Amino acid sequence: MSNNTDVKVQTAREDALSVLETVSEQAKYKTLGKGRIRSPEKERIRCRYLRVIISAQAERRKILADKDLDELAEEVEQLKEEYGHD
Repeated sequence: MSNNTDVKVQTAREDALSVLETVSEQAKYKTLGKGRIRSPEKERIRCRYLRVIISAQAERRKILADKDLDELAEEVEQLKEEYGHD
């Protein structure tokens, strides 16, 4: 990847991780914190927030895994260049 593309991908990942963190924190506040929905008829809303947390964390793991793979690929390329392999 070119340096410009790397920067754009990194920025997009950081933005996505930031949004996912915000979503997770809000959902945690609504389900577990002082903002918890306490009335029994709103329990289903609480369950929806819990699903949001799970979904956001799954996406976060995917983004971080992609980041790790890109970093490993870059290291491999650097090693190939260093040792003169194709």
